[in-house]
Amino acid sequence: MKPNETAIFCDLDGTLFDHTGAVSIENRNAIKRYTEAGGLFAIATGRCPDNMLEFLDGVGFNAPCIVLNGAGVYDHAEKRYLYTCFADREAIAPVLKYCREKHPLFDLQVYTEAHILYVSPKETVNVPFWELHRTSCFTSIEEAEKEPWFKSLLFGNREGLRDVERFLTERNLADRFDRVYATTDIVPGSEYLELLPKGVNKGTALRVCRGLDCYRGRTLVAIGDYNNDVELLTEADIAACPSNSNDAVKAISDMVLPSNDEHAVAALIDRLAER
Repeated sequence: MKPNETAIFCDLDGTLFDHTGAVSIENRNAIKRYTEAGGLFAIATGRCPDNMLEFLDGVGFNAPCIVLNGAGVYDHAEKRYLYTCFADREAIAPVLKYCREKHPLFDLQVYTEAHILYVSPKETVNVPFWELHRTSCFTSIEEAEKEPWFKSLLFGNREGLRDVERFLTERNLADRFDRVYATTDIVPGSEYLELLPKGVNKGTALRVCRGLDCYRGRTLVAIGDYNNDVELLTEADIAACPSNSNDAVKAISDMVLPSNDEHAVAALIDRLAER
């Protein structure tokens, strides 16, 4: 399969990044060869554009990217969003206020077009987790409500997040946004919950990308490792995952590749060249 016939949408954490959060030289070189031969290489991440770019210095992606777990499609070359979908701020704000009162050690984030806003106190921040989102600034929930929200992220522990689920049910809020649970290797034993626009995910954003001129006529290939990649992989023409992926992701993938510590993206590019 020729590079100029394809486009790759690549997850970051657990896929392009190794367990230290770095992009291997093998992956970098393979992406460079692929794009120079006419391939389109795009990112598909839960991160916002500024935070994504901070960790991709020198990585040659060259096409509009899926960001914010599908709430946006961003063109870095033009420095603008091509597509946005905002969350139900009026439903999410009471959840954040509940967490501030009942779970004061939670890290609470709101994602807007311009910033990652921490709406929990700087004094209680989890430093390793904050380092992953270091384009952020600190403010109040009330100040944050003056801007549209793409999504919100609640970082804490399993028991506290279960209590938040009970609160959502009691207040009839659970159906007003989509929820994605995840963990991070950076803070072992911790979990986080993302509150997203209803019906929005990386798969819906990939459908948006299909309609963009640059992607028309190309075979869309996706690679990811986690729960928030399932819809992306399902929507793609070819689905791939690293061997460190969970079972649900492996079950829907056309290719299971070496792990993220063994240059999974380079392996994908090599496999596509053989097809």
